[in-house]
Amino acid sequence: MAQTGTGKLDMTTGSEWKHILLFSLPIMAGNLLQQLYNTVDGIVVGNFVSQNALAAAGTAGTLAFIFLAFAIGFGNGSGIMIAQLFGARQFDELRGAVSTALILLVGMGAFFSVFGCSLARFLLHGLMNVAEGEVLDLAVTYFAVYAVGFVLQFVYNAVAAILRAVGDSKATLYFLLVSSVINLVLDLVFVVVFHWGIAGAAAATVLSQLGSAAVSVWYMFKKYPMFRFDKGEFTYHPDKGRLCLRLGIPTTIQQSIVSFGNVFIQRLVNSFGEAAMAAFTVGVRMEGYLFVPAVGLSVGVSTFTAQNIGAGRLDRVKRGSRAAVVITLIIAFTLEILSYAFAGVISSLFGVEGDAYTLSVSYVRFLAFFFWLFAVYIVYSGLLQGAGDVMYSMAGSLVSLAIRVILSYVLVYSFGVDFSAVWKAMPVGWVFCLALALGRYLSGGWKEKGIVKHG
Repeated sequence: MAQTGTGKLDMTTGSEWKHILLFSLPIMAGNLLQQLYNTVDGIVVGNFVSQNALAAAGTAGTLAFIFLAFAIGFGNGSGIMIAQLFGARQFDELRGAVSTALILLVGMGAFFSVFGCSLARFLLHGLMNVAEGEVLDLAVTYFAVYAVGFVLQFVYNAVAAILRAVGDSKATLYFLLVSSVINLVLDLVFVVVFHWGIAGAAAATVLSQLGSAAVSVWYMFKKYPMFRFDKGEFTYHPDKGRLCLRLGIPTTIQQSIVSFGNVFIQRLVNSFGEAAMAAFTVGVRMEGYLFVPAVGLSVGVSTFTAQNIGAGRLDRVKRGSRAAVVITLIIAFTLEILSYAFAGVISSLFGVEGDAYTLSVSYVRFLAFFFWLFAVYIVYSGLLQGAGDVMYSMAGSLVSLAIRVILSYVLVYSFGVDFSAVWKAMPVGWVFCLALALGRYLSGGWKEKGIVKHG
């Protein structure tokens, strides 16, 4: 496996499937840790505060992802730019891209922290359709505290994207390990020992994000001399800023579409009452675990594609994508069997009972039959993103979410379907987005989207 200095991985030579899998495994592990500390929040809140608090945290989390979509989207956009420059060995240009990406994302994060803290009640009541009462008050408390950490999540996403672009996927695992340990300890201290309720859970998350952001910045500058800037070098380059925006805006729109789609789904869920809200929170947490391997492979395929596009190795991109599809299907089918078998055990961990328990089990078991569709789609979406063909990746998410949202509302309000409409519509959207991404791949249009041109 070709190494190019401390931690950096050159994926333009050697075994395609090994590069993708070994690069993706730390990302999967890191995403698993992230899901674990989200689950810890849910378990602690559901068992030591109340079921209403669990519903409130779930609703606030859905709203928060709208803001985080910008961190993820522009982080991915800057990562594509940096990975292609790394593959082309244009290291001077790469340094300018890094400083530009950091300045751009940190500035955005600071703005969203202020915005989110200031408008928490308006957003939850007006946008999320949370009725006046205990759940709304709890959700506002949770979100207002959580929003303080938006700037920290932008810092983390910027650094993580930079490191992944140069082939270092293990670092993000270390950062998330730090974050998870801090979150677990502080959740127990703030909620169970100090009895700070839902505000304590949110504060634990923010402080864990502070730890992750601090460690990530320290690691990047400590381990990579190429990212250390002398006085006057750490500047914003308008041309690279525009390129970062060009690559990042479609990806951000894609993430925002997912977020806003989830907001409309959450509004529909909220209309069914507190039991449905709690069950939906459990179902979404379980979705997160199922998505971990597929999303990790997608990031691996994206970085692998970007480096090889930069190096002009389209043959490796094709072989790598085929291998990634086989890997993701094996993992997806295994997880589907396990999630169906243990749906009841998983739901009970969150302290839900009665109707909320029954609904959450049904949600998880239905999802288990169809998850493989998403797993295959997200691999091809990662390839298109790495190639710089971000518009088609965005279109896939738009189609999927539009179908899910529209179909869910139609099933409820035109055909009288109950809360189950929110999960019954999911696989229909996945079929369409898979067809779109696979069609674009087979057409070959993605081959011309690289920012590094070869004669």
